[in-house]
Amino acid sequence: MLKPSKSPVLLVMLVTLIIFGGALVYFTMEYLSQVTKSELSSIDAAGHQIGMWLLVVTMLAGMPAVGMGAYVMYIGSRIHVTQQWPPAGMGFRANTPIMLGERAMLLGWSVLGLGFVLVVCGLMLPVVGWKFGNLVQ
Repeated sequence: MLKPSKSPVLLVMLVTLIIFGGALVYFTMEYLSQVTKSELSSIDAAGHQIGMWLLVVTMLAGMPAVGMGAYVMYIGSRIHVTQQWPPAGMGFRANTPIMLGERAMLLGWSVLGLGFVLVVCGLMLPVVGWKFGNLVQ
């Protein structure tokens, strides 16, 4: 029998997958309904298709960036809470130099900031793809 996990990583990954999967299915259905309309010319349909694929690709490219950013923020929070680098229990090698106190806190804040930037970039990537897709149409 599986032991229940204390960290909500699996739940967060599952919710993220459901959100992005739902968005992908919604936009695919929207795309199919627009393409099957007979009043669209072939040029309009091709422009719409290019814009839709650009949105889908940027959504799929943004998911790993959001996931990596969340993991980097988790590492930064562990550094901040334990006030040491490497954080306790993270499985780093024994010969890694240890930082304590203010230097570790500064490193923790820096890593948290880097993770936040990664999450924002990952979330903004589909918006940029959507804007470029609107330019193509």
